[in-house]
Amino acid sequence: MSKSLKLFLAAAVLLSAAIVAILLRKESKPTWDGTAMLARAEASLEGLPAKEAGEIRALLVSSGPQRYDDRARAWIKIASKDELKPIADYAAASLRAMAETGDTEAMWHLYFVLTMRIATADEGFKWLYKAAQLGHPRSKFDVAKRDFRERPEKLLEAMTALAKQENMGGYQALYWFEHEYEIGGILPKDPTKSAEYRARAMALGEKLSPPHEKK
Repeated sequence: MSKSLKLFLAAAVLLSAAIVAILLRKESKPTWDGTAMLARAEASLEGLPAKEAGEIRALLVSSGPQRYDDRARAWIKIASKDELKPIADYAAASLRAMAETGDTEAMWHLYFVLTMRIATADEGFKWLYKAAQLGHPRSKFDVAKRDFRERPEKLLEAMTALAKQENMGGYQALYWFEHEYEIGGILPKDPTKSAEYRARAMALGEKLSPPHEKK
């Protein structure tokens, strides 16, 4: 291979790499910057007692494994207080930003928050179904319970399959069986089986609990 041909091929490779980089830059979404929204949320906390304000602030800025629950908890704490709406807006926007990266746990928590209000329920259910399609266990449980609520045979089939899994979907399914056997709904009333499923659910819950939450 001649020197000129080698140079030509090298230049072609570099050009291709540059084109790919440009295309990827155009397709990728900019990183979410919630600085301004957080500042408005912080300002709305000024009228609260210091301890309460500190607790809510900590929920809004947490970054560990509990960040999803923390954002949802912050939203719930102030959901009925119009003067604290910037906090609810930031909590939901923060979850939405995480969900848009493909984070299924954030998708489920965003669904949980959005469906508490009629105005945002449709968007909430879209996130639920997206999380379920991506394999999120708890979302799969909620979708099955929602889609098959008028079809008891299909619901029982779905719950039976979920109850065999050692994840949050299985955990919820075990409690579903516990409840059905307790009240005699889809399944015949059976206190013994209800107690058995409750014990299984509690054992799985302990197994799934993060180490820092275990006593």
